[in-house]
Amino acid sequence: MNKGKDRNPLIAVYPGSFDPIHNGHIDVIRRSAAVFDEVIIAVTYNPHKDSALFSADERVEIIREVIHDLEPRARVDKFSGLSVDYAERIGAKVLLRSLRSVTDFDYEMEMTQMNKKMAPNIETVFMFSDPRLFFTSSRLIKEVASYGKRVPELVPELVMNRLRAKLKLS
Repeated sequence: MNKGKDRNPLIAVYPGSFDPIHNGHIDVIRRSAAVFDEVIIAVTYNPHKDSALFSADERVEIIREVIHDLEPRARVDKFSGLSVDYAERIGAKVLLRSLRSVTDFDYEMEMTQMNKKMAPNIETVFMFSDPRLFFTSSRLIKEVASYGKRVPELVPELVMNRLRAKLKLS
């Protein structure tokens, strides 16, 4: 392996909607920042049919605030389209995916195989989030928050405050 200043940095892209980012995501981001030279948290959006609670720009802003202490090893960007196309465009060699369950694995395996067909030079690396956070999903967090419940063990306070403001809860 080529070590030192001559080698290109190993860049990983962690794509997702992150609507909103939660502690499972943050756990994977923190651990991956210790493994890769740079991790780009890539907020996905579809300008024609995005049904996210937060806009792509709002999600980028929230994530920047949450992971500011990891800069420059981790940074946030947004893109529309295929993850492999984005990764190739920025020179990343790895797509980072998080797993919670066997159901996630089935879906992720299909996606990984398709990505490999489209971009054979990009590897997919899977990381499990902390087992205490396996059941965590952005969809469930939004639903619980919509009933006025706080879930401090699942999202940072900053995210909870943004959720409450977006949902117009006191």
